Amino acid sequence: MLLYYGLSQAGRAVIAAATDVRDDWRLIGHGINRGNLASSFSSIPVYAEGSRGSFVRLSELLESPTWDRDHAICLSQLWDALPQTAKWPIREDADRRPAHFVEYHRYDQRHPLLSLAVCNLPARLAQSASPVVDLRAYLRSYPTHGNNEYARTSSEPDAAPDLSLYQNGQAELDVNVVVDDGRQVSEAQRRALFERIASRHGAGYRDFYLVPAVGGNARPMHPLMTWWAVLYTLSMLARYQPAEWSEYVDVDRSTFAVSIEQLLSAALVVVPELVAVTIGAVRDHVPVP
Repeated sequence: MLLYYGLSQAGRAVIAAATDVRDDWRLIGHGINRGNLASSFSSIPVYAEGSRGSFVRLSELLESPTWDRDHAICLSQLWDALPQTAKWPIREDADRRPAHFVEYHRYDQRHPLLSLAVCNLPARLAQSASPVVDLRAYLRSYPTHGNNEYARTSSEPDAAPDLSLYQNGQAELDVNVVVDDGRQVSEAQRRALFERIASRHGAGYRDFYLVPAVGGNARPMHPLMTWWAVLYTLSMLARYQPAEWSEYVDVDRSTFAVSIEQLLSAALVVVPELVAVTIGAVRDHVPVP
């Protein structure tokens, strides 16, 4: 509860610092709501509400998508969109779409492609009997990579993706993205596209991740708003469903307890860093991470 309400107050600092917001900077209400808290933990529905509340106003400022009650998003999708939960899911099935660390490949010479590696892809993609179809279906949840072509095992058009396997069974894939309609571009132009495709996350918000678009959204949420939605939902559980919350955080009985503990521990470090980065971005009128 304290984490969420601390973030709510920090949101007021973000909008007060924004150069694009003049007189109408005060935030009123949550601007976010949840469905039945008695639903299974991972399936609790979350949605934006109204036009003046904190969640909605900040989402507009940060160009982060929102959604209404008719298109409510379950907690597990929001949870998975945070890189800090990659090893601590609250749902593990074929529909899970976590954030993936991406490595930027630097080339000083001019050429038309941005090259990057998408890391920690699920083992089931490497083991698939239809890897091309399954990979395409999987990557549709990550719309920011745009017009791309991934590395293949041969030059045949229907060749399987050339996945590099990790010892834990997960995989990595090199992806090439066309930068400017195939024109020869500089390294600076490729890097600029990379920072539009990938979201800045991690310690000090220096690392970049390919983040899924949750629900029916056409693009990923801003990381501040993802943390906002997740912490809001947990705070509502702790406040209004204390019996269920006590069960969820009981390490002797709950399969969710360790994941919740890891998320809240990460939030103590990550959220203040993100708030500071976001205040600086909106104050200096630069693209937010």
